Amino acid sequence: MKRIVKKVQEVDGMLRPLVVTSTILLFLILAFSIIRASVFGHVEDPHEHIIFEIVFLILLAILAQSIVLYFKQPTVLILMLLGILIGPSFLNWAWPIIQHYLLFLPQTVPLIIQNPEIVELFATLGAIVLMFKVGLHSSIHRIFTGRNFIVAILGIIIPFAAGYWFAVSAGGGTAYALFLAAALTATSVGVTVAILKEFKLVDKDFAQTIIGAAVIDDILSLLVLSFVINMPETLELEALYPTLGVLFSAFVFLLGGSLVGKYFVHKRIDRSGLDNKTFLYVLSFVFFYAYVAEFIGLSSIVGAFLAGVLLNYSKHIKEIETRTTSLELLFTPIFFISLGMLVDIEAVAEFAVPILIISVIAILTKLVGCGVGAFFTGLDKISSTMVGLGMSPRGEVALIVALIGLQHGALTISEYTIISAMAFLTTIVVPPAMGALLKRVK
Repeated sequence: MKRIVKKVQEVDGMLRPLVVTSTILLFLILAFSIIRASVFGHVEDPHEHIIFEIVFLILLAILAQSIVLYFKQPTVLILMLLGILIGPSFLNWAWPIIQHYLLFLPQTVPLIIQNPEIVELFATLGAIVLMFKVGLHSSIHRIFTGRNFIVAILGIIIPFAAGYWFAVSAGGGTAYALFLAAALTATSVGVTVAILKEFKLVDKDFAQTIIGAAVIDDILSLLVLSFVINMPETLELEALYPTLGVLFSAFVFLLGGSLVGKYFVHKRIDRSGLDNKTFLYVLSFVFFYAYVAEFIGLSSIVGAFLAGVLLNYSKHIKEIETRTTSLELLFTPIFFISLGMLVDIEAVAEFAVPILIISVIAILTKLVGCGVGAFFTGLDKISSTMVGLGMSPRGEVALIVALIGLQHGALTISEYTIISAMAFLTTIVVPPAMGALLKRVK
């Protein structure tokens, strides 16, 4: 009997590693087959693919952090480049070349993102969370200052005039000239803010000028867009109603929202400790303000930023900052990856010359307009240059302008491509340039 037991134990000792190894190998084969099917689009139900896309984007964010540590480049730049690499435009262009040399790969072009609306949703949440976190470090008295208004207004007038003049001089129609000019007035502060946060310089005077002027700039840009969309044939009062309506709504929201928000923060959020129930009030407050701003014609990031500014007055500010870090880590990287995914490689190559010229105009007009405004209101040369450079990215704001122009039939596909490519180039050029200047500031 003892011999039988001993024999069984010996067999068990031999089989157990074999069973474990076989199970691991089977799991790896299963995982590989699922990933292969997911990457190359062999999933019939798109809803089954959503979880894969979310996991894939989060893994890309982890990869970006690793690359940042190794190459010492701004995180934003790496995320946007990774977005280009997984975007449909780049994959359709590059895959035949890759497959020609690596014959074992399938001929089918990878279809990593089957549900772009999911990425767009996560990207929107990322932009909202990012601007909310920036608002937590800002004071409302440091936003609506004389300097910020001067910087913002010059950052609207000069780019608009230059964009309209260039489009008309190049033979473009009035509609294209107006939409290009409107796109050049925009400022996508999300990229700039992420870089400032990375260098821990959000509290500097020039950084607060960029943030404050960008908020004002965003409001003014949307007013310009509203005017362009509803461009009246005459200057009669009735034709100006849509633009005046946005202006009035923005004024009521910013002023009334500030007063009501302060009351809510002190009477509800600060009434007790920051328990789970109170933290949900905080999140509801942020997303409600984002929704209201989006509903009245402003950007949702303006509402999120205002909510963050008002929560800056809370006695729980440090705990709110800590408890919302996980949201920032989850959603914000997807925002920057999505910007890269929008790039159309073939269109950029076809219209390379006008895109480069317009991108140079876009950067120079913000450097001149915003930089000069900052310099003559008391900032030194390097800080003024940082303000002009920080206001240069057009990003998602210009993309929205171009998309609206396309939807209204005012822009052709080629004109839309030129504006959207300019938006991307101005966004991707800024991180390395700002990184080099920020090292001097520090």
